[in-house]
Amino acid sequence: MNTKKGAILLCSALLLGMTACSNGSNGSNGSNAGNGSNASSDASASASASQQPAGSGAAALADDPFGKYDDTVTVSLGRQGVSGNNLPSGDTLESNQYLKYVEDRLNVKIKYDFSVEDLEAYNQKVTLAIASNNIPDIMVVDEQQFQRMAKAGMLADLTDVYEKYASPLIKEYYSSYTGDRVLNTGRIGDKLYALPNTNIDGNFQLLWMRQDWLQHLNLQLPKTMDDLKAIIKAFVEKDPDGNGKPDTVGLLGDTTIVTDGGFFTFDPIFNAYHSYPKSWFQDAEGNIVYGSTTPETKQALGVLRDMYAQGLIDKEFLTRKWEDNAGLVSSGRAGILFAPWFAGWAMSDAVKANPKADWVPLAVPLDDAGKRNIVPSVPSGSFLVVKKQAKNPEAALKILNVEYEGIRLIDPASQELYKGLGVGWLNYPLNLQLDFQDSLARDVPIYDKVVQDKDKTGLPARILPRVESVLKNKENPKQDMAAYADSLAFYTAAAVTGAKELNKVEPAYYGKTETMLKRGANLDKLENETFLKIITGTSPLDEFDSFVSTWKSIGGNEVAKEIKEALQDK
Repeated sequence: MNTKKGAILLCSALLLGMTACSNGSNGSNGSNAGNGSNASSDASASASASQQPAGSGAAALADDPFGKYDDTVTVSLGRQGVSGNNLPSGDTLESNQYLKYVEDRLNVKIKYDFSVEDLEAYNQKVTLAIASNNIPDIMVVDEQQFQRMAKAGMLADLTDVYEKYASPLIKEYYSSYTGDRVLNTGRIGDKLYALPNTNIDGNFQLLWMRQDWLQHLNLQLPKTMDDLKAIIKAFVEKDPDGNGKPDTVGLLGDTTIVTDGGFFTFDPIFNAYHSYPKSWFQDAEGNIVYGSTTPETKQALGVLRDMYAQGLIDKEFLTRKWEDNAGLVSSGRAGILFAPWFAGWAMSDAVKANPKADWVPLAVPLDDAGKRNIVPSVPSGSFLVVKKQAKNPEAALKILNVEYEGIRLIDPASQELYKGLGVGWLNYPLNLQLDFQDSLARDVPIYDKVVQDKDKTGLPARILPRVESVLKNKENPKQDMAAYADSLAFYTAAAVTGAKELNKVEPAYYGKTETMLKRGANLDKLENETFLKIITGTSPLDEFDSFVSTWKSIGGNEVAKEIKEALQDK
């Protein structure tokens, strides 16, 4: 993996079971395109519904999330297409085995009003459809588009439809998120107008480091910030690779500074000082506080500033692209960085070049209470909506139910679709990703047991390819790079995402207000430029105070007011 695009594309589709990771694009594994990362309970949750007879008539349909229609039901769909979808010659997004599987099981006909691969072009299509009040029966849209359609009265109320037609598996996905934190993003008042996607736990940055370098320098794994700084200093100054050259760099960095799921960003250092940039909170007095403007953030910036001045942070991070950082990792010049669990694939490049390289992920640095503070990912970012005039709004739930029996390989027939061809799950009609909140950590005990017992009996089909990778790498470490990368990400790093030291700091608000949409770009630019200047010593640390004052005056205070009003309306 040697491009930034490749890393960004890692996250979401791999959760639906690929042997390589991919976020929002197609993903694949050796046997089928949809092995989910959720635990075996997905099969049991869905089995009772999927094994019911199809039934007939309106009465049967009312109680059966998988009921087949007597008469063919046609629904129109608008969706973003799939780039590089691995479909065999002759098959398309609008005509393929996944689509036929769903249509045949339900006796539905899915008609694409539009499918556009490019996201910007897709959003233009959606915007035009909304403006002309001519939307298809079903679409997956972003938050602003969802809110706009809901306010215009264009969407079907799915409250009762969800309760009657969502399968046990779909409901279990949503209920795994505490306090209905995901499903509530699709509600306006007490009515459900959209089915949101689910962003799983675990996309926060781990500390990845070369354990073989630690051993060469006779150092222990770090826990605190002081430990971390001491190790970075040794990695820069004491020839950790033993080649006799001063060619190793310190902590890698990225100019985005902090971002959920980002590579090379500094989130964990801010979090160690109880600083949470770019997140919104409500204090005990009911005041809305932006994490980037707190005294704790100033403290963390001071720490980063000192680290940069001491050469502990890569001096050239301002000018390096993602590919440059990845090259430092693969060439063995960098031995410490922050990145999410799915960086396991990137680490495998370094091992391919040097089999002695031994990368380990850790949930550090810890704060003064021995906790690794994290901000959970935004609960959802895309929403499945149904047109108010749709004749069969329940069809959206039924399609989703059947699709996920296919994606998770619960239905035996789905296991034969494109078997061995690595065709991505996004070729199913509804590109809405759903999973358990703790989908990563909950699979780890399965791997533990298989490694111990060497027994794969009774395992769900969707996890078998990754189990094979774990076993293969356990028996012959680092001999098969694909197996090593899978094992490092899905097993080793995934286990760390469930570490007991983790402390989730939940923001009060995740959405976008009107002022954010109008002035957010300017506010973000001011913040990013100020923080980079402080870290690199171009501006004094006290420039932070001027930033806070200016940021509030050019829109920050207005955003805080809007968020307070939004929270009061809930």
